[in-house]
Amino acid sequence: MKASFEAFLMILLVGGSSRVFYRSDHQMIEEDFDSLKRVFCTCGEGLIVEDVVDRKAETVEGVIGLMGQQIEQLIEDFIILLCETSGIGVGSTSQKLPMPPTIGRWNRADPNTILRVLCHMNDRTANQFLKKSFQLAKRK
Repeated sequence: MKASFEAFLMILLVGGSSRVFYRSDHQMIEEDFDSLKRVFCTCGEGLIVEDVVDRKAETVEGVIGLMGQQIEQLIEDFIILLCETSGIGVGSTSQKLPMPPTIGRWNRADPNTILRVLCHMNDRTANQFLKKSFQLAKRK
């Protein structure tokens, strides 16, 4: 189960440059993950107790939740978390935003995770922010 959940996140967040989604895809991705959870816990006859599946699924559900947020809110959350973790004062516009480190654990409160969600969003505002802040190329 743990490996399946991690693989699900890897596909979403590290799926390569062709991985694109719209905010409207959030519901479909959420439904896909619910189906994956049911594989491990089906009406009390599953492999693992439902409470355990739900606890292990919290991280994935948090990341999926990021995909449904308004882009402006996602960018604001990203900047705040990045400033907090890098020691830059929040609201300090004089310093360039640093690239967040990859910690190897996906989490909705991890700046690198949020950055990856922004990178895979097919959204004009997200593209402009990424180009301005990190000189990342526009999505094709």
